[in-house]
Formats: sequence, C-alpha cells, structure tokens
Amino acid sequence: MKILFDCTELSYFYDTNGHRAGVFYVALNLLKELQKRGCDITFYCDFRRIKFMKNIKEFSEVNILDECSFLNRIVSNILYMTKNTPYVIKTAVNIIARFYDKYLYVKSKKAIKKIEEFDVYLSPFTPPSADIQSANIQKFRMLHDIIPILEKGMPKNTKDWHYKVYNTINDRDFYFANSECTRDDVLKYFPFIKPENIKTTLLGVNDNFYPCKTDESKKYVFSLCTLGKRKNVIFAIRNFIRFIEKNKINDLKLILGGSNWKTFEAELDKTLKQYDKSKILLTGYVKDEDLPKLYSNALMFVYPSLYEGFGLPVLEAMKCGCPVITSNVSSLPEVIGQAGIQINPNNDDEMVKAYEKFYYDNFFRELCAERGMIRAREFSWSKCCEEILEFIKEKLNQLNK
Repeated sequence: MKILFDCTELSYFYDTNGHRAGVFYVALNLLKELQKRGCDITFYCDFRRIKFMKNIKEFSEVNILDECSFLNRIVSNILYMTKNTPYVIKTAVNIIARFYDKYLYVKSKKAIKKIEEFDVYLSPFTPPSADIQSANIQKFRMLHDIIPILEKGMPKNTKDWHYKVYNTINDRDFYFANSECTRDDVLKYFPFIKPENIKTTLLGVNDNFYPCKTDESKKYVFSLCTLGKRKNVIFAIRNFIRFIEKNKINDLKLILGGSNWKTFEAELDKTLKQYDKSKILLTGYVKDEDLPKLYSNALMFVYPSLYEGFGLPVLEAMKCGCPVITSNVSSLPEVIGQAGIQINPNNDDEMVKAYEKFYYDNFFRELCAERGMIRAREFSWSKCCEEILEFIKEKLNQLNK
C-alpha cells in the first residue's frame, strides 16, 4: 500500500509557537509508527509550506511529492525567504499568499496524475488541497475537534482557514476522530457522514514522558497549553491566587508553559497586573526535552480547558506521575477517567477545593499519581497507528470488492 502522507503540520518542526502543539505531535508520532512498520510513505505538503518542509533535515530521508506548478513554487520560495523578516512583512506576504490560494490557484493535471499513483491519501489534520480533492484516490483524514463551529457556528467566510477545514468534509471520504466526544460532535454537525465511515482512534503518549523527579525543593503547580481563551488560563490563575491567599501559602508558584496567541495577549497582561507576579511564571514555549521534568516535579498539573478534542497534556502529565486537575467536559473525562480530579471549568469554588485537596491530602495526591500512570498505559501511538491501518485496509477491501 502506497501512502501519500500530508506532512504540512510537520513543516513547523523548527517553530517555537502555537503551531508546534497538539496536531503537530499527532502527525510526528503517527509518521514514526508508520515508518516502524515499513510503510511505503511519500510526503505531500501544502504548496505554501513545501519549501519549509524540504529544508528540515530530520525528514530528508522521506520522498516528497514535488510541486508541479511554477507559480506555486514561487509563492513557497517567497514565504520561505521572508520567514525571518519583521512581523509586518511576514503578515503582508501571507495575506498575498492567501489571496493567491483563494483566487488565482489553478489545479494541476500533472499533479493530480501523480497523486493518483498512490493508494491512499492520509492527513493527520490538514484539509486536502484542490488537487487532492480532484484526484481519484481514497482519502483518510483525522478530525481533532469542531471548536470553531461550537464557538462561532459553521464558518461562512471563504477567507477563514477553518472554512477550508470544514467545507472539505464530505460523504465520500473516511475519517478518524481522536475521541468519542469528537466523533459524536462530527456526526452531529455533519450528519451526511455515515457512522461506519468515521472511526475513533484515541491518541498516544511518547516514551520520553516518564517519572523523572529531581531533588529540587521548589514547589509549583504546572499548566501547559497554548495560552488562549478556550484553555481557561484566566480561570486557573484567578483561583490559584484565591487558593494561596485563602490558605496563606507562600511557598507555591503557578508555572504556565506554552506559547501565547497574540489575540489573547492583552487580556492575559491585564489579568497578571492584578496579582503578585512573583507567584506566576510564564515560561513561553517549553522544549520537548524539558517537559518530563516539569511534569514530574510539579505538585499537581492543572488543565481546566473549556473544550478539548482530546487533551494530550493531561495524558503526558499522568504518564509522568503528576496528579491532574482537569475539566469534566468534552473529551477530558475519556482521558483522565478516575485517575484525578474533574471540576466544572466555570465553578471557582470547585477549582479552589481541587487545589486544596491535592495540596493538603498527600495520600490522595499520591494515589491519583499512581492511578494516572496506570491509566496512561492504556494509550499508545502504536495502538493508534494499528487501528488506523486496520481501518484503512478494511475500507479499501470493501471498495475493491
């Protein structure tokens, strides 16, 4: 089976911002598992990111389908050459590239012919390009959530990137949902999808996440996410301050790891000015090699998100033996099970009580840490990949009968 693997998310390999987050790691780990099984893989990339992808040495051993369009190559080269220019210039170039994609992009018959040489197109996230959509190839794609629809309704503006994500969902292709919650939501908002054409494949957790405690004496609560409104960061900060002030605790800090979305900066800055900044530390992007220690040495991990398609940081924290406080909504109960504390992400008192429970009840905190490590063993990238391949083979066999 020849797989055309959409590597667009992997083109952000060298980035240290919100792009190198959940879906990036899904793409990376799925690729590694496919390679372990000796799958015949060729990369396919959005034309705007192909130059970036070709300059990532870590993926140089995998063939990439060359861009057939001369204009597409020019656009990609310009985007790559301006990657380190001031923000204003990069933004202007990206706007032009989006305009080209929307109004001037012409499907390539040569590219479509090349695509049709493969058995399967598999995308860990990125919506299929116009060429992919036109090609006679079986398409399989992972759907991670429908957050934009829940927040704003179905995107109607064709300039909106999410319009392309959801407008390309149809009743012919096949899909993977990263949780039962996501699957149910997709079937609700896209009722034309046959239930048998979308399969739940729970995500995994990397082997580099494991308990690795040090002798550091500093106490801290840890949270990791792209710092945006949906992640409920303000809620976590506000109630952390309430918790330490109520209990007169002076030896505890809240460490917030993760990149900050620019649209959220003003609100976050306004919130931080209200409190003692010595109690709150923003680390920014955290390197992969530093994460296990941050999880392992935290007194607790908090993740009171308002909605998650899966919630990978919760699973990472559990695997590192860190007790978790998370929300009782969307997919998060599927991940944590009975291995931690679930709270209403809109209830301040519940959050404060959860902080207090882990801080004062050592036995319960250690019990949840142990339960978390046991539960984390149920999730693996190997299992996720096996289920994906089995579903692909099943559907191909059905279509070939």
